[in-house]
Amino acid sequence: MFSILDVFYLVFSQLAVGGFALLFLVPKGLVGANFYRLMGSIYVFVSVLSRCAELTLHRQPVTFLHFFGFWENPESVLVISFVLILLIYTLSWWFKIPLFTRILFFMGVICGAAWIILSAQRYYQIIQLPGEMLLLPFQFLIASVLLGVVHSGMWFGHWYLVTPDLPVNFLKRFNTVLFWTLLGMIVLLCLNIFFRQRSTDVVAFNLFYQIIFGMRVLIGIAGTLLLYFITWDCLRPKSVARDVLGATRAATGFLFIAIITVFLGEFCSRFLLLEMRFIF
Repeated sequence: MFSILDVFYLVFSQLAVGGFALLFLVPKGLVGANFYRLMGSIYVFVSVLSRCAELTLHRQPVTFLHFFGFWENPESVLVISFVLILLIYTLSWWFKIPLFTRILFFMGVICGAAWIILSAQRYYQIIQLPGEMLLLPFQFLIASVLLGVVHSGMWFGHWYLVTPDLPVNFLKRFNTVLFWTLLGMIVLLCLNIFFRQRSTDVVAFNLFYQIIFGMRVLIGIAGTLLLYFITWDCLRPKSVARDVLGATRAATGFLFIAIITVFLGEFCSRFLLLEMRFIF
């Protein structure tokens, strides 16, 4: 039996992993250590919330002892490992040991990716389409990148207020990744709808599910794609030449709106996954 807590757990775990991994788009020497301390602290908090949700899903009390002492399955081990690696990574920025920090980053990315892939296992039994053991983890990984790129990109955009002479090309990187990730999500959505049309035993679309699906497509995908083009227009050479700070501030503002559209779309997607037993 699944609940809204499953949706919360999936979305926040994917945000924590994707947001952390997408920090590789920012070269280490480009911004100061405070940026990485901030981002690390945010994703530690998000991953802690995910761990608390996981404990609740397993009907365990959310206490300090259970947080670190409940090791029922490999997924729990990966969650705890990711939280600890991310915490040590964040603290390492105060001690200025570049090699150690870099090793922790790659360890966190690998551990996080394994966590996301493993989190799909408990939902295989409800998915009604061929190749679910490949498609579902793939969808979760794409969702991680999508959630992470708008969130980390938005925070990086704010850093142009701290360091106005940052090259605009690095903010464009986040927007480019957003575009290609959206394309991948659209392809996956079309593929899954194709499989659904060929299936016989599927959950029917009632009015409520149609509304949720409409929000998923129109807001989560189409709305975010529109925001990509607006952000792209803000960061065009012509716009940047006119007013660099204004262009980056505008782009950051639209990335903030994209966080809302992506979050809403991914919450709707996970809800439909659990209710309709298909990947949307």
